[in-house]
Amino acid sequence: MEKHAQEGCPRCGKVFICKVNNILQCDCMKINLSKTQIEHISDISQWEFDGACLCNECLEELKAEVS
Repeated sequence: MEKHAQEGCPRCGKVFICKVNNILQCDCMKINLSKTQIEHISDISQWEFDGACLCNECLEELKAEVS
């Protein structure tokens, strides 16, 4: 797998750069999530998107669903 892969968000279709092999540098690490929010997003990702990475906009939207 490439270090920085161009991905299509399975939720919205937006193209973004995923740094799964360098996760600490990935843009998704900029989003501060509580444990409850992480569990909520993980559950949705596993069931609806086969565990695929989501873009930051979708992560922010899903984050807002759980306070």
